[in-house]
Amino acid sequence: MVDENTQSQAETTTMMFKQHPKAKIIGSHTSGANGDVIRFKIAGLETSFSGLGAYYPDQRETQRIGIIPDIIVRPTLKGIKAGKDEVLERALEYLKTGR
Repeated sequence: MVDENTQSQAETTTMMFKQHPKAKIIGSHTSGANGDVIRFKIAGLETSFSGLGAYYPDQRETQRIGIIPDIIVRPTLKGIKAGKDEVLERALEYLKTGR
C-alpha cells in the first residue's frame, strides 16, 4: 500500500516489490522523490537536488512521477467521514479474491 507520502527508499523498495510477478501495489502514486539528495550552500542560499536518476527496469522515469500502483485507490471524503480506510479495505479485498 502506497500513497503520496511514500518517498525515497520506500519508493525504491516498492519498485523492488513490483518485480515479483504476484506482487500488487495498491493505493495512489508515490511522491516521485527517490534518488540521493545533494544539499549545498552558495552565496548564503541553501539548495538541494537529486543527484541520481531513478528509473523503472524498462527505463521509464520515476522522479517527479512516482511509482504507479497496480490497483489505484484513493481515500474519498465520504469514506473519511465514515471512518473507513478505503485503501486498506481494497487491499484486503484483493487478498480475499485475488482481484
